Amino acid sequence: MNMLGTHSTVRKKPNVCAHIIKTEYKCGEAKVYIVCEGSEDLGYYGQVIKRKFSKIQIKKQFAGGKDNVLEVYRAFDWNVYEKNRLLFFVDQDFSYWTGEDRYIDTNVYITDQYSFENDAVNVEMFMDVLEDFYGFANATDEELDRIREVYHERWQAFYLNSTYAMAALLISNILNKQHLAKCVEIKKMLRIESDTVWVESIKGQSAKEYLYEKLKLTSDCEKEIIRVQNEFKGDKSNYFVRGKWALCFMVKLLEYIMDNARNYAPSLYIDEVKKPKRLCELTQAGTMVMLAPRIVPPESLEEFLDANINFL
Repeated sequence: MNMLGTHSTVRKKPNVCAHIIKTEYKCGEAKVYIVCEGSEDLGYYGQVIKRKFSKIQIKKQFAGGKDNVLEVYRAFDWNVYEKNRLLFFVDQDFSYWTGEDRYIDTNVYITDQYSFENDAVNVEMFMDVLEDFYGFANATDEELDRIREVYHERWQAFYLNSTYAMAALLISNILNKQHLAKCVEIKKMLRIESDTVWVESIKGQSAKEYLYEKLKLTSDCEKEIIRVQNEFKGDKSNYFVRGKWALCFMVKLLEYIMDNARNYAPSLYIDEVKKPKRLCELTQAGTMVMLAPRIVPPESLEEFLDANINFL
């Protein structure tokens, strides 16, 4: 497909989403339309809405990216359509650092952290998955407490040492005018047993060289990357790791604990009945599908839904 055809396809997605909603929309229905960036987002936001408002009907649409979601939003005349019936959900991404608006309208929800996946990454979710998916529920309290400590220790190492990679990603976004994060195989960059969690090299190539290659950067970008990295370190309250990277960290840590289960939960091996086992496999593509219904939504999302879905 040539460049013109690619742009045509991209533009078609929001046009189709808006057309479907306008065709189905009827005044007075107990129905909300939600538009998200991707299909995984729908599983999260759709489940939160269903749990809070069990009687409401939901029509789900994903537009294929933040810009497309906002284009769908702009396709509606809000003098005609009810804002609280059409809800839009987008990730914050680097908005704070690039000076983009972090408030658009009352019916547009923007995540508190980098992306919606960040809401799934915390010690409570980690322990729930370890117990329910990996069979650690019968471990002793002391063993589970020790595993919690391991999570906190490794998360701090992951978070604190992520600033260079995230700075490189931001500079790449700005220079290349496209999001190349998907080109970075983050699982190759993480090693849980390392003190820093991040690797120094990948198949003979330094981690920095790997990032430069995947993010289409050159050594001329180094000074700007370091400047941004220092900004991240100086304003931690507004610094977040990319959600998909954080999710990969959590899955790798789960696998690490599982692979070393005899060391972390020896009590489970006294009786073979208690022996932990993987009840399902968490893959990079499928993890959020399984975790989405389990996520405890942040207060901002609860307030957003309460403020909008108030017509029942």
